[in-house]
Amino acid sequence: MIKNSLKTLALLGSLVIGAGTIACAQDSGPLIDALVKKGILNDQEAEDIRTDLARDFAVNSSAGKLELSSSLTKLKISGDARVRYQYDNEIPNSPGLANNRDQNRYRYRIRFGAVADLGANWSAGFRMETASGATSTNADLGGGTDNFDKTGDVIYFGQAYVNYRDSNVLGADNLDLRFGKLPHKFFNPGVNGFWIDSDINFEGLAQELVYNDIAIKDSTLSFRTGEFVLNNNAANKSSTAAAAVNNTVAPSLLLMGQVEYATKTWKAAPTIVAFTAPSAHDRSATSAAAQASDTAVYTDLATVLLPVEYTMILGSKPLAFYATYGYNLQGEERAFRLASANTPALKAKVDADQAIYNFGVRYGENKFAGDYQLVGEFRHVGNGSYSSLLLDSDFNAGLLNGEGFILSGLYSINPAVTATVTYFNSFNIEEKRLPGASRGNGFGEAQVIQVDLSAKF
Repeated sequence: MIKNSLKTLALLGSLVIGAGTIACAQDSGPLIDALVKKGILNDQEAEDIRTDLARDFAVNSSAGKLELSSSLTKLKISGDARVRYQYDNEIPNSPGLANNRDQNRYRYRIRFGAVADLGANWSAGFRMETASGATSTNADLGGGTDNFDKTGDVIYFGQAYVNYRDSNVLGADNLDLRFGKLPHKFFNPGVNGFWIDSDINFEGLAQELVYNDIAIKDSTLSFRTGEFVLNNNAANKSSTAAAAVNNTVAPSLLLMGQVEYATKTWKAAPTIVAFTAPSAHDRSATSAAAQASDTAVYTDLATVLLPVEYTMILGSKPLAFYATYGYNLQGEERAFRLASANTPALKAKVDADQAIYNFGVRYGENKFAGDYQLVGEFRHVGNGSYSSLLLDSDFNAGLLNGEGFILSGLYSINPAVTATVTYFNSFNIEEKRLPGASRGNGFGEAQVIQVDLSAKF
């Protein structure tokens, strides 16, 4: 019971008037401590008041009835919602198909997740997302089987991972280990990402070591690696002899490594991206190894990349120049395979473009109401340079053999709500591909306009 004294009644009166609600009385701890220091309350009276306030909060507040696991030290809940109008005119490259694919689409996206701290060093996180695609979380309004139905409104788990963080490991200031279906930390400058689509959540293991103040103050040296599962062959089960063979094969992996050095004004991050599956060298016309798919067979990829960025202040706003250059060391084989160039005569007609690069400028920021950001970028993705499994799906539909530019403008209505307009224009580097060339080798031409209204919480 709260003691019936004038000083206690005065305290309770001030708490009621100042807080206004029982929930706000939870924050009265500093006031109680101050009254103890001034001698108005003794320690026992202060403890009695804390106990009674906590009991009243639990009885009268719905929030007080929320029970959390004893292992949970902190829980962060966040998410975002977006509605989009999208126009795209993607002209397919393959002969015989219609030359007009104009589309007007009305789309939405919602992502909702939480990160739970589980005591010293450990945490776990998850995020639920609309749409099942690896490089898109958009769903279409009117995409169900009937007007206003909910058949298209399916939620998927985009992330589910366990995280271990520590310091003073191998002399590093920070160690970050992630296991599961996880968000990545690779430096990847570009609109919506470039060599990694911003919607991709890798599956497997990721590691990062960070060293602070290397050579100069406020600098960081980061080592990042990842071992990501592409096709879990060991999980496949079938009664057929051909499929049974897959059960004995280790999973195909995507291996990534990056070393980033960053200061307040610039950063550079040499990177390598490689598939572990062996390269198929048999290019005869009848060979089963002669594949035309860019995403189903994990071969002929060992791309080295150098993303860089320099930032300065212009008129009180940040102005950034960024670029990435990459080259696939196995790009010639990859270009031949994707063009179905299985004979010497056809190979001579294929341009084995092994280079991938972008460069752009970004002005402004997105912190407060009234802020804006403008971006202009050029991209080039050679037909032997990379894999459309990873590329930004909004530019050239995420395919190879494409180059062009991107223009984007963002306005902050308030710190949580933004409006964005983005225009993508791409076309084939090799204007005409060989008959039978796979979809991975570009549409021929693709224009996309996106108008977004986004809110984060």
